[in-house]
Amino acid sequence: MSPMQVRDIASIPSGKWRNGKGVTRTLAAEGTDWRVSIAEVERDGPYSTFEGMTRLSVILRGNGVVLRAGSVTTRLTPFAVAEYDGGIAWDASLIDGPVTALNVMCRRHTCRPTVRALTDPVTIPASATAIVLAAGRACHAADSKEAAQHRIAVDQFAVFQHLEHPVRISPDPVGGKDGGFGPIPQLVIIERATV
Repeated sequence: MSPMQVRDIASIPSGKWRNGKGVTRTLAAEGTDWRVSIAEVERDGPYSTFEGMTRLSVILRGNGVVLRAGSVTTRLTPFAVAEYDGGIAWDASLIDGPVTALNVMCRRHTCRPTVRALTDPVTIPASATAIVLAAGRACHAADSKEAAQHRIAVDQFAVFQHLEHPVRISPDPVGGKDGGFGPIPQLVIIERATV
């Protein structure tokens, strides 16, 4: 199989936010072009600004977050993908307590990110980078040149880069124990933007 790195989510060290209101685990990144992370948002407060970046967030645990900047409001709700401008100085208000969020940041006009719940098999194109978050349910990966499948256990994640062939990712039909990162696997695909 083409390069695949698998790690336990819990093995990734967490770094405290500058404002002390949460922690982040970075799962994968490529320079300043993109980053995929899991954040634990513990208290209300300002979000850091990332000029020129598009942000996508999915709430994996908790009731959600409301982002406000003047008269503009964005709601981050459980298991729904929210896209918003990273360059805006958002102020975050938690909805009934802390949340765990999957966050994707990509440089605008350089990368095209997509995030989706992994409830059915999906094929990742060879030109893309993908991150599979096996939250609450194991997943399997196989490319068209191999008969064997590679397992991504519950609460592990896999990073696929420099693929030689498309890879098919399939979630287990039955869930396992939720280790704190949500019950539904998530798939992040990052492709280079075309002019």
